[in-house]
Amino acid sequence: MLDAKTLFITSATAIFVMAMLNCITWRANRNFVGIGLYVFYPVFLLTGACLFATIPTEQNMAINALGYACLIIASVIHVLALNRFLDHKGLITTVFITISVLIFMCMTYFLFVDSNLRMRIMLIDIHRVVEAFCLILIIGYYARNKYPSASLVYLIALVLTLVMFGGRVILMGQVENAQYLQSDWFSVALLVKGVVTPMLFAAGLALFCNERRELNLNQLTAKTQKDLEIRGLFLSTVSHEIRTPLNGILGSAQLIMNQTTTPKNKPYCEAIINSAESLTLLIDKVLEYASLDQSDEALYEEDVELHTWLNNLCLLLSPLAEQKGVKFELKYHLSKQACYYCDHQKIRQILINLVGNAIKFTDKGTVTLQVEQIREGQEAHTLRFSVIDSGPGIEEDEIQFLTEPYVQSSAGKIKGGSGLGLAITSRLLEHLDSQLNITSELGKGSTFGFDIRLTVGELSLVEKRPQSSEYRTGLDVLLVEDLELNQKIAIEFMAEDEHRVKLAVDGQSAIELLQQYHFDVVLLDMNLPDFNGQEVMKRLKSIDHRNHRTPFLAFTASLSPDEVKEYLALGIKDIVAKPIKQEKLRQALSDSQSTQAANLSVALKDVLYDETAIELMTHTFEEQELSSIYNEFVLSARNKLLRCQQLISQDPEQCIKILHRQASTALQLGFNRYGMALKKVERRLLEDKPIDVQLSDCLDLWQQSLEQYLSYMRQQALR
Repeated sequence: MLDAKTLFITSATAIFVMAMLNCITWRANRNFVGIGLYVFYPVFLLTGACLFATIPTEQNMAINALGYACLIIASVIHVLALNRFLDHKGLITTVFITISVLIFMCMTYFLFVDSNLRMRIMLIDIHRVVEAFCLILIIGYYARNKYPSASLVYLIALVLTLVMFGGRVILMGQVENAQYLQSDWFSVALLVKGVVTPMLFAAGLALFCNERRELNLNQLTAKTQKDLEIRGLFLSTVSHEIRTPLNGILGSAQLIMNQTTTPKNKPYCEAIINSAESLTLLIDKVLEYASLDQSDEALYEEDVELHTWLNNLCLLLSPLAEQKGVKFELKYHLSKQACYYCDHQKIRQILINLVGNAIKFTDKGTVTLQVEQIREGQEAHTLRFSVIDSGPGIEEDEIQFLTEPYVQSSAGKIKGGSGLGLAITSRLLEHLDSQLNITSELGKGSTFGFDIRLTVGELSLVEKRPQSSEYRTGLDVLLVEDLELNQKIAIEFMAEDEHRVKLAVDGQSAIELLQQYHFDVVLLDMNLPDFNGQEVMKRLKSIDHRNHRTPFLAFTASLSPDEVKEYLALGIKDIVAKPIKQEKLRQALSDSQSTQAANLSVALKDVLYDETAIELMTHTFEEQELSSIYNEFVLSARNKLLRCQQLISQDPEQCIKILHRQASTALQLGFNRYGMALKKVERRLLEDKPIDVQLSDCLDLWQQSLEQYLSYMRQQALR
């Protein structure tokens, strides 16, 4: 075995290294309880080893006693430090400290009263065995599950200590000082206690700290996720609860405005209505943002022919730009046959948000959607989508905060909005492993873009894409419709067939557009806010315009035999019945370009609630948006009907407007009998005829329709 001097030097070096490592660990983890105390463990251990190595212990019993005291104190510090780190406050520590005091008292006796080296060695060995046993119990019960790696290293060191010093207590016989220093028991014990276990303890302490940090990080992550879920649930619940009183405020304000005879009160009512509508929009955005916080759904990827898909999307957005007098264009720098696998619903929502914002903030000039390839691989391409506008621009110090919820730029505060659009866009891009990039210059405009890596699709699918053999595509269409719900559905359906749509919201704007542009077909609502479709047709005959040969399609739910005859007499080629059905609309647009006789038959189920209506609308609206449309209609229908009862004799014209909007919306949402009953009342009022269907009967019909709808929704919820 090694000689005593070499062993002492090696042991002192190892304990010194342990002390340095413990100091480094403490500096990196000083916020952990117990680590600061643990630093003193190797200090006392090294002090004791140095005292025994440098001073002849048999000649100076006081120094000898001090050396034993250092070793015992080191063991007590070791146990206390680990107890504090593991937050253990049990009986084991108290018992160990008591045993340590008793052993030191016995050690003093065998030093100063009855000098017995064998008993002193046995006592210090027993103390080390008790220390190892106590720490094995503490780590086994309180650390093994939370800190598996550190516990394993520590237990190996403690078992070595237990076996070595336990064996020496039992097997070692009587020794004298000189004989003891040369024995194998001394060499092996010093090697274990002075070299092996200090290294293992230093490694174990570092592992304890690493696993504690990882545990804290996991707990913090779990808490953050739980906080996000609670916040999302809170926002969803509060937003839903706000809807009911909000609709009450909106309805009451409309009632007051319609009833008041004092012009001074009307601006206040309009302010209440505008504020309530803005709050409704904000609630919708909050719900959408909350659903993104809670959503962890997988991407739904499909093979998309990108150029055609973008063209259809631009056709959907073009009417918004044209209404503002802003030029909107697509700059596509890829192959027209390029196909990619992507979650096109999320990308669609992102682009609609960005382009919609650009149109909103650009009062003149252009808005451009630009698509280009910036990186090409064998299986995937990286594409850059950019929305470029010539708007007012954004302050540089505001850009970094725009993706935060409820934060708006200076221009955004003027234009209004919820401040959630870009936050939602940013979250959607995170789901797609991308991020929103914003550049802007005041007075020159802004660019909102993102880079996204898309897997190349099957190009053969381009050849299999349905062509226009069955129906016409790419027509220039004028849509004359005042109801927003019908506008959105009709534009969405027509964009799928690549029709280019211009929008007019009343008869006068329709006539102006017909004088400026030539259209392939006109889709004309027969009940408009200023004058009806019949009046539009009559006025067109007396003025000069560019659409004398353009086919007109009646867009209406008024389909009595007399009305149909009247439409045909005015020159209407076909009728697109409300509620809007995509196949009927598609067929009517195709037939309008041929000499084929129109098919005027209209199939409308005679039911309280048509379940197919909501299924058709899911292709146009997101689930949250569709739920909002139904909720708003259901909550306000009764109040609006009661309002019509009051207006029918006082202000028939206002009553007709309310009935028209309610009937159109009811039919589109699937409340067929109720919608047709309202249409009948509206028609009788327009013709100034006695009403043979009382509005009180419509109220009963609405109640039955509502019960049928709620029954259907309960069945859906149980599936």
